[in-house]
Amino acid sequence: MTTTLRPTGPERTDGSGSRERAYAICVNGRAAGTVTVTAWPDGVGQIADLFVEERGRGRGRGTTAVLAAEEILRAWGCSRAEGTIVGDERDPEVAARLLRWTQSLGYALTARNMVKDLPVTPPELPPGLTGRPLTAEEFPVWAAAHREGYVGILIEHTGLSPEQAEAKSLADHAKLLPDGIDTADVSIQRLLADGASVGTVWVSSADSEARPPFVYNVRVEEAFRGRGHGRALMLLAEQVVIAAGRDRLGLNVHAGNVPAERLYESLGYRTYRWAVAKQL
Repeated sequence: MTTTLRPTGPERTDGSGSRERAYAICVNGRAAGTVTVTAWPDGVGQIADLFVEERGRGRGRGTTAVLAAEEILRAWGCSRAEGTIVGDERDPEVAARLLRWTQSLGYALTARNMVKDLPVTPPELPPGLTGRPLTAEEFPVWAAAHREGYVGILIEHTGLSPEQAEAKSLADHAKLLPDGIDTADVSIQRLLADGASVGTVWVSSADSEARPPFVYNVRVEEAFRGRGHGRALMLLAEQVVIAAGRDRLGLNVHAGNVPAERLYESLGYRTYRWAVAKQL
């Protein structure tokens, strides 16, 4: 049997130079699944919405579809392919099996999304610690430092090139902070220890089906690390989200950041989505 990809509609483009197209996974001309391929102008592509009919699984059709999608991305000028795996709490082995499958295709884990169901009562900060919102005067310095630090994290933990990391940092900040410190549902909090600033946390209380309220950055000043302030910053973020009437909080942790993974797991966060990537 021959497995091929057949477009299900026209290619979609936008003014930034990105392009996207949905395909049917066909076996001897019969549709047996779907996949969507997206390419961005920085050379990064995404393979998403991969689905194979249950009766056709276990026959290599998903593998053939991914390899064909990679060829499309190469033709579109991409040097990197990304994808995500969503877990199923009813059957944790599903995600583990999919991770092993993507690894066999050359994909490496780059990050995990984690989420926690929040209590009704907000947690208390440790004695001597307080939080306050970042001021408008402080925001430009914080934003510049965060953009620079984010570029370094992307290069170190995700395998992006410096140019790709710079482009992603600029795009993500423009998307997530369109109105700077006045962006709706955004709170950037500064943690104080006996009046001295020891770190910051950036959290959004926006809640949607696609993404829960989310912690986008936790930073402890270098001189104050190793004193439990990272945990306190997460408790501060939970306070903010609970005060906004939300009952869950998500975050992203990059692969290889074992101390952060252990911290979040100890606070009750669980992984619900895995990000993987491969150099083409």
